[in-house]
Amino acid sequence: MRERDYQIAFYIIFSLMGQFVQTEVVSSKGMADCLVHTDDTVYIFEFKLMSSGTPKEVIQQIKEKGYAESYKTSGKKIVLIGAVFGDGIDEETSGTWESCNL
Repeated sequence: MRERDYQIAFYIIFSLMGQFVQTEVVSSKGMADCLVHTDDTVYIFEFKLMSSGTPKEVIQQIKEKGYAESYKTSGKKIVLIGAVFGDGIDEETSGTWESCNL
């Protein structure tokens, strides 16, 4: 599996739920993997594979790359989500998601 596979899956799921979804959203320092816009919240997702870091490191990347900057004046809540995917769900991969409010 590749990060892009997860990105496509999230796009399809949230689109089918009727949410406005964007992928590969460009900021001045990089690209966010997936953004989900609801009436009151912007969810910023960054996906990594197991060997690419921890959820805390992924959230740090979101902050360092400024993926949330253009949404700070929207009046919406901003939630950063770092997701690290492995080959299966077991003891090692159970803590592979982390989120924080900005």
